[in-house]
Amino acid sequence: MGSLFILDTAGHIMLAPRLFLTSTHLLQRYTSKISAAVEPAVLADLEQAAIKPRKHPGIIKPNHVELPKQLTDTLKRIVGDHPVRKVLRDSDLLNRYIKSRHPPPTPSEIENKKRLIIEEVNAKMPLERLATLGEEEVARWQRKRELEINKRLSQRTYAWKRIEYGKYEAIVYAVGRAAQEYAVLKRVLTELQLRDEHFKPRSYFDFGSGVGTAMWAASELWRDSIFEYYNVDRSREMNELSELILQEGQENKQVALRNVFYRQFLPAIDTKYDLVIISHTLFELADKQQRQEVLLNLWRKCDGYMVIVEEGTRRGSELVNEARRFLLRADGEHAGQTLAPCPHDLPCPRLQDLADRTPCNFEISYAPLRLSNNSGSDRQSSVYSYAILKKGSITDASRQWPRIVRPTLVRSKHSICRLCTESGNLQEVIFTAAKHGKAAYSCARVSRWGDRLPMALGTPQTKEAKPKSAPAEQAELA
Repeated sequence: MGSLFILDTAGHIMLAPRLFLTSTHLLQRYTSKISAAVEPAVLADLEQAAIKPRKHPGIIKPNHVELPKQLTDTLKRIVGDHPVRKVLRDSDLLNRYIKSRHPPPTPSEIENKKRLIIEEVNAKMPLERLATLGEEEVARWQRKRELEINKRLSQRTYAWKRIEYGKYEAIVYAVGRAAQEYAVLKRVLTELQLRDEHFKPRSYFDFGSGVGTAMWAASELWRDSIFEYYNVDRSREMNELSELILQEGQENKQVALRNVFYRQFLPAIDTKYDLVIISHTLFELADKQQRQEVLLNLWRKCDGYMVIVEEGTRRGSELVNEARRFLLRADGEHAGQTLAPCPHDLPCPRLQDLADRTPCNFEISYAPLRLSNNSGSDRQSSVYSYAILKKGSITDASRQWPRIVRPTLVRSKHSICRLCTESGNLQEVIFTAAKHGKAAYSCARVSRWGDRLPMALGTPQTKEAKPKSAPAEQAELA
């Protein structure tokens, strides 16, 4: 007979007799059942056929975004005499580079890498050998060792540098990035509009405004209420191109929006703005301290909602989460809460798991800009990470609805949703009509990645399966 240490229900160690068990043989098996109570008002509407499941209030739209024709024509016009093939090639290279970016490494990260490299080099070039060398040989050996350490450190350290945008680079950025960034911001800002129907921003502030993609989306949603657009971008050429786009590519044409201002630096005045945006900009800041200084400055200027958007890569997701956690630590008049995507103010459960390299991101489909008649897909997708923070407390009663954080798996008679819950956990729920009711099952089946489910989830119930009898186990192990 062999033995195995297990834990009893009270957490005490006890000895269980077993027959030469491997780690793949378990004494206990568990199944989880989670209740799902559909919001009463939503349930009533579904039962009375006032709404269909595919239009339940947790659905986030749009799923596919196309640039307005006026913007498409303008972007084609600003390319001017630049060779189209070269612009397209350079825009593709820029897009790939942006998607592969890392933030600048911190001093502690560099020191940790250097320490490990020194240990590797010491194993290859042991220090004990110095005692056997002459003075000149010691100096030569030490130089060789330092070169080896610096070479390895250079190879393993991300060489961050800020992207500089001149006149041509700004055009390349507009061609390669405008359609997808506009699609992302249109979806994020549309969610804000749907979640808070009473929010009618009078003022708009965009840090790292680029060619104005966020301004295009915001002006579509709140054109009648926004009285001032304040754009800050360190590139003068970016600001000039953004204004030219508003003029539809014609320098002497009147700008359609009212009170549009451009600056290269953050203003020192403490003017408040209803809507503050920092989109695809955190990677351009030199270090964590600068990121925090900029974020705090923007948060102090915010008098309503602040929207943070980045690439949906692991690094982009980490930067958004870092910014969100930093701002949520503020108290007093600067205290705030998360509106989206998290149904809570707790740390991101996905990024808390250091073994899970999956970013917290979402997907949007968009129509890329076409400068020529060359064949190509009219539908592409982009992943993004974002956070919408509200200054003060949130009154949205639906805030606690769980968010679908990965594609829904629709199967025969059941659907699997991976959710982020109000308790700050990731939870997988297998919805069936028999266990959860027709309304909950129907809502889960039509909901997609990024949508919310209009329901409250119960606590997972863990059921312990009966252990196999000794003869059965012996027969299995034989």
